[in-house]
Amino acid sequence: LFVLFCLLNNRKKMNIDVDGAFELFQTKKKKVKRSDIGMIVRSQHLCATDAEIDVAVNSAGIGDEASLGEVKKVVATLGHTKNDDVEGTIRRALKLFDTTGGDVAAVSEISHALQNIGAKMSVEDIDEIFRQADVDAFGQVDIDEFTRLVMGMLGEEEQASA
Repeated sequence: LFVLFCLLNNRKKMNIDVDGAFELFQTKKKKVKRSDIGMIVRSQHLCATDAEIDVAVNSAGIGDEASLGEVKKVVATLGHTKNDDVEGTIRRALKLFDTTGGDVAAVSEISHALQNIGAKMSVEDIDEIFRQADVDAFGQVDIDEFTRLVMGMLGEEEQASA
């Protein structure tokens, strides 16, 4: 589920290198706030948990702010959290919400989870995603169709930035 959150929450920033992501968050002192490091990490297709990011940040000796070199060290440390099976991961995450075994998931439960996990997605961002989904009369989405929708969203973003 956390990987699904990472992908959906960061889909607009999916194909940006560490330098580019750093520039989006940097202050006049050419540093980023500690609280922004997680977004930079996740923009690199890494799906580290908040706890893993905290450990890497602390190991790098980062206080309230970090330089580009320090952020690159954190990203390198968390390289093992890269997810190469995006489609399978999305499908497995959605299956957690399939309470009937019918390969459908309740939109309300997915939405609630996305609002309350990690850095929390805004209701507007979640609504934007589900507006594009084929929601049935019971408020559910077909897991395979929704997976294809999310993959399409990610593919469009990747193509737009290529």
